[in-house]
Amino acid sequence: MITALVVAATLAMSGAVSPNVFEVQTELQSLYDEITDGAAQFITPADVDLFHSVLYASDFVFVDKAGTTHEWPEMRAREIEAIGKPLPDSSIQLVQKVTLVTGGAAVVVNMTTVHTIVDKDGTYGRKGATHTLTEITPFRDLWARADDAWRLKRRTQVGATTVSVDKQD
Repeated sequence: MITALVVAATLAMSGAVSPNVFEVQTELQSLYDEITDGAAQFITPADVDLFHSVLYASDFVFVDKAGTTHEWPEMRAREIEAIGKPLPDSSIQLVQKVTLVTGGAAVVVNMTTVHTIVDKDGTYGRKGATHTLTEITPFRDLWARADDAWRLKRRTQVGATTVSVDKQD
C-alpha cells in the first residue's frame, strides 16, 4: 500500500494526475482499509448494520461475476453468517484506478486475500500438506459523495478470482 501511495504522490506532484484525483484516491484507499479491517471484527448483527450505515449507501448492491445483482438484505445475511468463522491470514483492497464521475468516483480495486489451508485431497500436491493460497479478485466500485462523506453504492466483480499457490510477492 505504501508503494501505491508513494507512486500516486509522485505522479500528483509531477502534474501527471489531477490533485483532486489523488486526494480522492487517498481518501478512498483509507476507506477500503477501514472496510477490510472492520469487517473482520464483526461480533453481532448490530455491528454489520452500524458498519453498513456508516460506509455504504442505503441502496448498496453487489453484482457478482455472473452479472447477478445482490441487494443489501442478501449481503447482510451473508455477512452475519460469516461472523465467528475463520478469518483469512490477510486481506487488502488496493485501489488501481480512480475516475471522477458526477456525484462520486468509479474505482478499480483488487482484493487480495491470503489463506493457509491443509490440502486434505492433494489438490495442490501431497495429501495433507499445508499450502498458502493467494486469491486476487478484481472489482469496479461506484462511490457516491453526499453530505461531505463517501458511501459505497455498487460493487461489481469484473473478472474471475485468480489463485496462486505457495507464491509470495
